[in-house]
Amino acid sequence: MATEFDYGQLDAITGGDVEFELEVIEDYLSSAPKDMAKLRAAIEAGDSAATSATAHALKGASATLGAKGFASTALVIEQAGRKGEVALARQTIDRCEAELAEVSDLLRQRIAKAA
Repeated sequence: MATEFDYGQLDAITGGDVEFELEVIEDYLSSAPKDMAKLRAAIEAGDSAATSATAHALKGASATLGAKGFASTALVIEQAGRKGEVALARQTIDRCEAELAEVSDLLRQRIAKAA
């Protein structure tokens, strides 16, 4: 699976400042896995409100960076949580985690190229 990533979006939010871009990427790589763990825990607990809120945060951070494919998958979980459809969220979480792994790999490659 190849998740959609818009590097132009990343460039736009960092204004071409490589140092700032690296800081933004490192912050995301630090926080997103923690948020993903919270999301999985919320889904496993059947907590629709926490599922929706956590997926919303992941979606927003990812979309801001340019991880459009991942943001779309997080949106599915956010909406499922909002509607109380925990089963749909459970069906989608593995794909969401796989896409986050892909995004993380892409961002690590971007860091390596900047070094």
